[in-house]
Amino acid sequence: MTGAGIPRLPVPPDSCAECARHVSARFQAQVDRDRARITALNVLIMRHHPELRARR
Repeated sequence: MTGAGIPRLPVPPDSCAECARHVSARFQAQVDRDRARITALNVLIMRHHPELRARR
């Protein structure tokens, strides 16, 4: 976590349609305050784009 308890979210390339769906679902999970779903979607994104792990 960074800042005031806000989790740092991986941001996949805009060109990846599969991850764009995950990002959209993750945004809705944030609205719903569903932290477990946010974490699950982050894992899916990180598995699909392992290069994002190096940025953390």
